Amino acid sequence: MEEIELTEGQLLDAIKEAGIDKPFQAFLQKYTDQKVSSGIETFKKNTQAKNLTDSEKITNLENELKELKNGNLKSTLNNSIKASLKEAGLSEGFLKYIKVEKEEDIGTAIKDLNDNILGLKQEAIDKKLKEGDIPLKGDTLPGTSIPTAVKAYAEKISAKEK
Repeated sequence: MEEIELTEGQLLDAIKEAGIDKPFQAFLQKYTDQKVSSGIETFKKNTQAKNLTDSEKITNLENELKELKNGNLKSTLNNSIKASLKEAGLSEGFLKYIKVEKEEDIGTAIKDLNDNILGLKQEAIDKKLKEGDIPLKGDTLPGTSIPTAVKAYAEKISAKEK
């Protein structure tokens, strides 16, 4: 497409000749109003920041600093929780279930979570044994083997029959 260069007068004459001078005027007015409004808002925001008193500026800076510290604290806590979960042999996916505000509380929270998980696993194993099923190899308690679990199951059954 060929570019046509027009002077301001030629452009206005071409718009009138095309019969779109009123819609063009309306568009131009709307566009100008938007730009002026945007400029006024920016000016107000900038002058408002300059007109703050020293105490207001200090308060704003203290709030920003507090937000940064909270963000860093949460990040540090999350990293400590992840490390503790890994140390306990638990997935990082459990991070969302650990709610602590101090680093000292992480160990207790992870121990409670681990105890709850082990309790649930033990309940599932006990239920299988009660129903007469033998737990699968993955269902045994840590440190026990299938022969040990079978022997314990056999002893339990024979004790019931006596």
